[in-house]
Amino acid sequence: MKKLFYAAFAALGALVGCGGQSSPQNQEKQNDDLVNPNGYVLEHPALDVADPVATAAWWCENLGFTMTRQRDDDTHTTFIVDASGRVAIEMYRARTQPVAPDYSSIDPLTLHFGFTSKDVEADIERLTKAGATLVVHEKAPGFEGAMMRDPFGIPIQFVKRDQSVLLK
Repeated sequence: MKKLFYAAFAALGALVGCGGQSSPQNQEKQNDDLVNPNGYVLEHPALDVADPVATAAWWCENLGFTMTRQRDDDTHTTFIVDASGRVAIEMYRARTQPVAPDYSSIDPLTLHFGFTSKDVEADIERLTKAGATLVVHEKAPGFEGAMMRDPFGIPIQFVKRDQSVLLK
Protein backbone atom coordinates (compact mmCIF):
# COMPACT_ATOMS: atom_id res chain seq x y z
CA MET A 1 0.00 0.00 0.00
CA LYS A 2 2.80 2.46 0.88
CA LYS A 3 4.51 1.80 -2.46
CA LEU A 4 1.29 2.78 -4.22
CA PHE A 5 1.15 6.13 -2.42
CA TYR A 6 4.86 6.86 -3.04
CA ALA A 7 4.46 6.09 -6.74
CA ALA A 8 1.32 8.22 -7.01
CA PHE A 9 2.92 11.25 -5.39
CA ALA A 10 6.13 10.89 -7.42
CA ALA A 11 4.02 10.87 -10.58
CA LEU A 12 2.06 13.87 -9.29
CA GLY A 13 5.29 15.80 -8.78
CA ALA A 14 6.39 15.01 -12.31
CA LEU A 15 2.99 15.98 -13.69
CA VAL A 16 2.87 19.43 -12.12
CA GLY A 17 6.46 20.22 -13.02
CA CYS A 18 8.22 20.31 -9.66
CA GLY A 19 11.81 21.29 -10.13
CA GLY A 20 14.30 22.85 -7.76
CA GLN A 21 14.10 25.73 -5.35
CA SER A 22 12.24 28.91 -6.18
CA SER A 23 14.23 32.14 -6.06
CA PRO A 24 12.41 35.42 -5.27
CA GLN A 25 12.81 36.45 -8.94
CA ASN A 26 11.53 33.07 -10.10
CA GLN A 27 8.65 33.20 -7.60
CA GLU A 28 7.43 36.52 -9.02
CA LYS A 29 7.37 35.00 -12.51
CA GLN A 30 5.59 31.90 -11.22
CA ASN A 31 2.92 34.03 -9.53
CA ASP A 32 2.07 35.53 -12.92
CA ASP A 33 1.92 32.15 -14.63
CA LEU A 34 1.04 29.25 -12.37
CA VAL A 35 0.80 26.79 -15.24
CA ASN A 36 3.74 24.53 -15.99
CA PRO A 37 5.23 24.53 -19.52
CA ASN A 38 2.93 21.69 -20.62
CA GLY A 39 -0.18 23.54 -19.51
CA TYR A 40 -1.01 21.21 -16.61
CA VAL A 41 -2.85 22.50 -13.57
CA LEU A 42 -3.65 20.03 -10.82
CA GLU A 43 -7.41 19.50 -10.89
CA HIS A 44 -7.91 16.90 -8.16
CA PRO A 45 -6.54 14.00 -6.18
CA ALA A 46 -8.98 11.12 -5.76
CA LEU A 47 -9.78 8.91 -2.79
CA ASP A 48 -11.49 5.54 -2.71
CA VAL A 49 -13.56 5.76 0.48
CA ALA A 50 -16.08 3.42 2.09
CA ASP A 51 -18.85 6.05 2.16
CA PRO A 52 -18.25 8.88 -0.32
CA VAL A 53 -21.56 10.59 0.42
CA ALA A 54 -20.94 10.83 4.18
CA THR A 55 -17.24 11.66 3.79
CA ALA A 56 -17.89 14.46 1.30
CA ALA A 57 -20.73 15.83 3.44
CA TRP A 58 -18.44 15.98 6.52
CA TRP A 59 -15.70 17.77 4.54
CA CYS A 60 -18.25 20.27 3.18
CA GLU A 61 -19.80 20.93 6.60
CA ASN A 62 -16.56 21.07 8.58
CA LEU A 63 -13.77 22.02 6.18
CA GLY A 64 -15.57 24.55 3.98
CA PHE A 65 -15.76 22.53 0.76
CA THR A 66 -18.63 22.75 -1.72
CA MET A 67 -19.99 19.74 -3.56
CA THR A 68 -19.93 20.35 -7.31
CA ARG A 69 -20.88 16.94 -8.66
CA GLN A 70 -22.23 13.63 -7.35
CA ARG A 71 -23.18 10.55 -9.32
CA ASP A 72 -26.25 8.58 -8.37
CA ASP A 73 -24.79 5.13 -8.97
CA ASP A 74 -23.01 2.45 -6.94
CA THR A 75 -19.73 4.46 -6.86
CA HIS A 76 -21.36 7.70 -5.60
CA THR A 77 -18.47 9.56 -7.25
CA THR A 78 -18.43 12.99 -5.63
CA PHE A 79 -16.36 16.09 -6.35
CA ILE A 80 -15.88 18.69 -3.65
CA VAL A 81 -14.06 22.01 -4.15
CA ASP A 82 -12.30 24.13 -1.54
CA ALA A 83 -13.12 27.78 -0.82
CA SER A 84 -10.51 29.01 -3.32
CA GLY A 85 -12.42 27.28 -6.11
CA ARG A 86 -9.14 25.90 -7.46
CA VAL A 87 -8.69 22.63 -5.55
CA ALA A 88 -11.07 19.71 -5.99
CA ILE A 89 -11.06 16.30 -4.35
CA GLU A 90 -12.83 13.33 -5.89
CA MET A 91 -14.28 10.72 -3.53
CA TYR A 92 -15.83 7.47 -4.68
CA ARG A 93 -16.26 3.80 -3.81
CA ALA A 94 -14.21 1.97 -6.41
CA ARG A 95 -15.68 -1.36 -7.36
CA THR A 96 -12.29 -2.64 -8.59
CA GLN A 97 -11.29 -3.34 -4.97
CA PRO A 98 -13.25 -5.50 -2.50
CA VAL A 99 -12.98 -2.82 0.23
CA ALA A 100 -11.87 0.80 0.41
CA PRO A 101 -8.44 1.49 1.91
CA ASP A 102 -8.29 1.73 5.69
CA TYR A 103 -6.94 5.27 5.97
CA SER A 104 -6.81 5.00 9.75
CA SER A 105 -4.03 2.40 9.38
CA ILE A 106 -1.89 4.61 7.12
CA ASP A 107 0.76 6.73 8.83
CA PRO A 108 -0.39 10.35 8.40
CA LEU A 109 3.11 11.27 7.24
CA THR A 110 2.59 8.91 4.29
CA LEU A 111 -0.61 10.65 3.19
CA HIS A 112 -2.45 13.66 4.55
CA PHE A 113 -4.33 16.72 3.35
CA GLY A 114 -2.81 19.93 4.71
CA PHE A 115 -4.87 23.06 5.32
CA THR A 116 -3.77 26.52 6.36
CA SER A 117 -5.17 27.64 9.70
CA LYS A 118 -5.63 31.01 11.36
CA ASP A 119 -5.99 29.37 14.79
CA VAL A 120 -4.80 25.77 15.08
CA GLU A 121 -6.02 25.30 18.66
CA ALA A 122 -9.52 26.53 17.77
CA ASP A 123 -9.57 24.18 14.77
CA ILE A 124 -8.60 21.25 16.99
CA GLU A 125 -11.43 22.05 19.39
CA ARG A 126 -14.05 22.61 16.67
CA LEU A 127 -13.13 19.55 14.60
CA THR A 128 -12.84 17.26 17.62
CA LYS A 129 -16.42 18.21 18.51
CA ALA A 130 -17.37 17.30 14.91
CA GLY A 131 -15.89 13.80 15.23
CA ALA A 132 -12.24 14.24 14.16
CA THR A 133 -9.43 12.91 16.35
CA LEU A 134 -6.16 14.59 17.22
CA VAL A 135 -3.00 12.64 16.35
CA VAL A 136 -0.38 15.25 17.34
CA HIS A 137 -0.18 19.00 17.99
CA GLU A 138 3.24 20.57 17.43
CA LYS A 139 4.67 24.04 17.95
CA ALA A 140 8.06 25.29 16.81
CA PRO A 141 9.42 28.73 15.96
CA GLY A 142 7.51 29.92 12.89
CA PHE A 143 5.22 26.89 12.81
CA GLU A 144 2.21 25.42 14.56
CA GLY A 145 0.53 22.30 13.26
CA ALA A 146 -2.02 19.70 14.19
CA MET A 147 -2.27 16.31 12.54
CA MET A 148 -5.80 14.94 12.85
CA ARG A 149 -8.02 12.29 11.31
CA ASP A 150 -11.51 12.96 10.05
CA PRO A 151 -14.23 10.58 11.35
CA PHE A 152 -13.45 8.25 8.44
CA GLY A 153 -9.74 7.97 9.30
CA ILE A 154 -8.42 10.25 6.54
CA PRO A 155 -5.42 12.24 7.81
CA ILE A 156 -5.94 16.01 7.78
CA GLN A 157 -3.40 18.58 8.93
CA PHE A 158 -3.84 22.20 10.01
CA VAL A 159 -0.81 24.49 9.82
CA LYS A 160 -0.01 28.06 10.69
CA ARG A 161 3.36 29.16 9.28
CA ASP A 162 5.25 32.42 9.47
CA GLN A 163 6.18 31.86 5.83
CA SER A 164 3.72 30.14 3.51
CA VAL A 165 4.81 27.34 1.18
CA LEU A 166 2.31 28.60 -1.41
CA LEU A 167 3.14 30.96 -4.27
CA LYS A 168 -0.12 32.91 -3.97
